[in-house]
Amino acid sequence: MGRINRIFAVTTLSLDDASEPAQVFSDTRAGTAAAEEPLQLRSRGVTLLTTTRTPGNDVELVHGWLFTEGLINNASDVATARYCAGAVDTGGRNTYNLMDVDIAAPLAPVSSLADSCGVSREQTISEIVHSAPGPVTPVDVAAETWFRFADLVVERNAKAPTRVAVLATAEADHVLRREDLNTSHAVDKLVGSLVLDSAVPAAERVLVLDTQVTFEIARKALMAGIAAIATTADASSLAVELARHAGMTLVAHASGRRVSVYAGLQTP
Repeated sequence: MGRINRIFAVTTLSLDDASEPAQVFSDTRAGTAAAEEPLQLRSRGVTLLTTTRTPGNDVELVHGWLFTEGLINNASDVATARYCAGAVDTGGRNTYNLMDVDIAAPLAPVSSLADSCGVSREQTISEIVHSAPGPVTPVDVAAETWFRFADLVVERNAKAPTRVAVLATAEADHVLRREDLNTSHAVDKLVGSLVLDSAVPAAERVLVLDTQVTFEIARKALMAGIAAIATTADASSLAVELARHAGMTLVAHASGRRVSVYAGLQTP
């Protein structure tokens, strides 16, 4: 859609402290900013989700979000998914920020941590595990292979504004890649692609990230049947507890020489 980046007039201020007195210089040039656009998802006139995302792969995002929230079981549960023709800007152009879906089955309550006010951490994790389509199948990854997963995400431009989610084989071979400013939506897009290809549960696959593994990301992986997560960053405490309770493998601080195993393998 040509909306990945936007151009603004950006003024750069620089300090010359070698002069007496110090001087501040300004320079205004065209600068780019990663596009972030709102997205509203509706079904039968009811708003299901209002969020922001990096434009692109919106149909995948929608299918992935619906699937990981337990609102659909497969792609056939979505009769149609289309941008609303009436969502236009002041120039009469479609904003592509409002999507209508026709879900064949009755809507189910969205399961999320936000609905768990007043309940214990253990109860929340237990309910999430029991709401998953089925138990995950452990991924058989050779010990030395864990040091290769980081290569799938660290070779990108370090200044890239988006976060990346990669689906890999147990041999650390690339299968699928999606990006978004919001890591959760990068995972939604990846899962949505799997749903559309009837490839869930994604057994014998590893989710590779370049950002923190949160509870929400671990939950989405669990719902998609992804039994292993590797990240070059760290993991939240609740993500670790969910992974351990669900029988998932969670590896953080991944690099070519060292990884930290928080769940699975030989963790106590």
